Amino acid sequence: MDEWFSTDVLPNGINVYVMQTSKFKSNTITAVIYSDLTEDTVTLNAILPEVLSRGTRRWPRTAEFRQSLDSLYGTGLSAGVSKRGEKQLLIFSVDVANDAYLSADEDLLRQGIGILRDVVFDPVLEAEAFREDYVEQEKINLRRRIESIIDNKMGYAFKRCNEEMFRGEPYALYRLGRVEDIPGIDPEGLRSWHKKAVAQLPLDIFLVGDVARERVLELVGEVFDMERKPMPLEVPARVGHRVPVQPRQVVESMDVNQGSLVIGYWTGVNMSDPDYPAILMANGIYGGYAHSKLFQNVREGESLAYSVYSGIDQNKGVMNVWAGIAPEAMDKAVEIIEEQLDDVRSGRISDDEMDKTRRAITRDIRMMGDSPGAQIDYAIVSRINGVGEKPDELLRRIEAVSMDDIVRVASKIELDTIYFLRNEEDEAGA
Repeated sequence: MDEWFSTDVLPNGINVYVMQTSKFKSNTITAVIYSDLTEDTVTLNAILPEVLSRGTRRWPRTAEFRQSLDSLYGTGLSAGVSKRGEKQLLIFSVDVANDAYLSADEDLLRQGIGILRDVVFDPVLEAEAFREDYVEQEKINLRRRIESIIDNKMGYAFKRCNEEMFRGEPYALYRLGRVEDIPGIDPEGLRSWHKKAVAQLPLDIFLVGDVARERVLELVGEVFDMERKPMPLEVPARVGHRVPVQPRQVVESMDVNQGSLVIGYWTGVNMSDPDYPAILMANGIYGGYAHSKLFQNVREGESLAYSVYSGIDQNKGVMNVWAGIAPEAMDKAVEIIEEQLDDVRSGRISDDEMDKTRRAITRDIRMMGDSPGAQIDYAIVSRINGVGEKPDELLRRIEAVSMDDIVRVASKIELDTIYFLRNEEDEAGA
């Protein structure tokens, strides 16, 4: 990935990141608003992109708005929220065909940037508030989305483990907010928060496509020429290690076909830490891939899990293990899962495990080059963590990770929370 983002700042505080590449036949333009995770705003942020993407002042009716996008050679629009560490991101993305591949002179780049601007800054209003029918419809949709997580038992178990592990902290908040907040959302209050968010919160614009940086800056500067007084994006300090606590175990019952086990570990390493490449390697050896210790020993060797894998949050310093198991196998599964981590801590790692993990991580990083969205996401996470490292630079550091590095970071990983979702009948019969 020789190409990477240039960085410029407009007079109104909007950061513009441009990656010029001929790899894609379309241009992806993404606007990101960075909000702190708080109880007061988490649900407002979750519903806001959905309401904004219903229509703009120019195209107030949703059906007409979508038809106008389709008429521009199938221009795509997406809007939603994402959780990255203790930040909640409002993300709006437009994908337009590159004018170089069209016979007509459409200037789709300008139109695409204009659509993004209209969605974020120029919504359809009624008496200076959002349309009541749009807000009420999206409140229903948001409630359904939050409540439907129960249908994904492993996703629900992860949410509950996270809530228990970080009880009372912003990180415990779900990215889609809280059901109990929804009745209190009204068109006036949501519009008030929207005006504050777009004027005061940090805002970045990313563009990936075969377009010169100077052309992008010219267009973005013209189209996004509005007054703003944004706050700076605060980069969190290195996460470090928490005060050790007695590991907690939470068992809940529900009508489920299999048990869902989620274990939360504290690593103390996020993307800004010099040990970030080493924790990537440690996680990969432990449970990140099919060749990893968890899959080979918990699933294949002991047949204790239908599925088992581990992953890290590169923003928070957390590692989670997910396993689908039979209810009666919980204690044995936790024991074997812990044994695999002890092996990593002790350096009981084969050359084959090292080589396969290094190749797998390298492959994952290189695959980002095939996706504008993945490259933008990497840039966003880097920005949140105050890291200016390009993917190629991370690859070089991955190559330099030694066995001693892996043992050192793994030895600091601490068990925090064990959450298990089991069947009610199995509990009653236990």
